[in-house]
Amino acid sequence: MGAIRTLLLALAGAGALAAPAAASEDDWPVLKGARLEGLRPWGAFAVYRADRSVTGVSLYLRGAEALARRVETREGVEATVTWATSKSCARLTPVLAELEALPAPRIEVPGVGRQPPAPAASANGDSYLLWAEDARFAAAPYPVQIEVRGEGGSPMAAWVETSLRRVAACWSPVQP
Repeated sequence: MGAIRTLLLALAGAGALAAPAAASEDDWPVLKGARLEGLRPWGAFAVYRADRSVTGVSLYLRGAEALARRVETREGVEATVTWATSKSCARLTPVLAELEALPAPRIEVPGVGRQPPAPAASANGDSYLLWAEDARFAAAPYPVQIEVRGEGGSPMAAWVETSLRRVAACWSPVQP
């Protein structure tokens, strides 16, 4: 049933989170790979809420125009796809530019090197994901992909929540 449901939703244009009946982080690879007219996303972010709702956004660049494809679902059903562009939403470009100021996580190797502080408790039961195809090491120009998963209360979670609020009025069901 899950594969048939996923296929039907994908054909209907909602494939970006058209996965299992209960939305889970298993949908994440689909969100990162959702193509738009042959364009691959350069980035994506999502929040998987404790109430089983999901908001995922795939990010594209077409010429000089930033495009965002948002997919929202609750418990994996009734996926709603909406769109925003930098031409129709003046807030989109500054929100995306703020990604460059997001503090980078530091790798902490257990039992080696620095003694990390005790982990903070999650502010909620939500899970946040962020992926960018075009990232760089801080002190070197070498390109890397970066993917981060975090919990409520993290700087990444704050960026996701603030960004979604700032562009809330920008979404349209019309694909650009």
